[in-house]
Amino acid sequence: MNLADVLKLECCTQSLEARTKDDALLNLARLLKKSEELKSLTAENIFQALKAREDMGSTGFGRGIAIPHCQVEGIDNFVIGLATSRKGIDFDALDRKKTRIFVVIIGPASDRSGHLQLLAQISQILKEHGVVDELLKTNTHIALYEEFLRNAGNGLASSARKTADKLMLLTVKDEEIMEDLTEIFIQFGIEESTIIDTSQMENLLSKVPLFMGFFNFTGEKNPYSKIILLKLNKDYLEAMIKHIEDVFGDLNNFSGLSIMVLDLHYSKG
Repeated sequence: MNLADVLKLECCTQSLEARTKDDALLNLARLLKKSEELKSLTAENIFQALKAREDMGSTGFGRGIAIPHCQVEGIDNFVIGLATSRKGIDFDALDRKKTRIFVVIIGPASDRSGHLQLLAQISQILKEHGVVDELLKTNTHIALYEEFLRNAGNGLASSARKTADKLMLLTVKDEEIMEDLTEIFIQFGIEESTIIDTSQMENLLSKVPLFMGFFNFTGEKNPYSKIILLKLNKDYLEAMIKHIEDVFGDLNNFSGLSIMVLDLHYSKG
C-alpha cells in the first residue's frame, strides 16, 4: 500500500498537546476527523475505537514513538495522521518515557491484511537511523508530512513545488483577512499568486437608473473586492481548504471569502 495515498496532510500537526493519554487520543481522533474519508464517523467514534485498542495494550512502543490504530465498520479506506509533541506526552509507553511522535491509523474492519501491512511499513520507517530526529525538527505540518513521505520513499518531498494541476480562485470581500490568507499560503509553500482588483455586482447595479435606491453606495462606501489566483498541487487542495476553514469557519456561512477550484490543463512560465 502506498503511504502517500493514505497519509493526509490535513491530518498532520507538529503541535500536539495533551495532559493525559486520553487527551492525546481524543486530539488524535479530532485530527483524523479532518479527513473527508471519515465523514461518516464522529471524533467520539474514532476516540472510542482508538481507546478500545489501547485497553488491549499500549501502542507506545518506546523511543518516543507511538502508533495508535484501530479498525472500524462503516469506512472503505485507510486514513493515517501524523503528529509530534515538543514536550512529549505520557502515553504509557513500554519504556516509560514520554512519547513525542504519533502515527495514528484508522482502517476498515474488513481489511486486516492492509492494516498489518501499514503497521509494518510505518514501524520500519521509524526504525531508520535519524528519521525520528528529522521529524522532530520540522516546524510546520507540511514539513512534517513531506519529511515522513521522503523517508517512506514516495518521492513527494516537494510536492507543493511540483507541477500544479489545480487553479484556485479566492474572492476576498474583507480586507482584514488578507494577512491571514497570506500566512496560510506561505505555510503551504506558495509564494506567488496573482491578485486582481474587481468590482462587486452591487457596485455596478447602483449606477443603473432602474435599480437606484436598492443599492445605495456612496463615495465613502466602496466594498472591498479582490480575486486571488494561485496554482496548487492537488495533493494539498483538501488540506488547504480545511486549513482556511479552520481559520475563518465554514465558508458557506462566512461572507468575506469564497473559493472556486478548476482543473489546470496547461501552465507554462
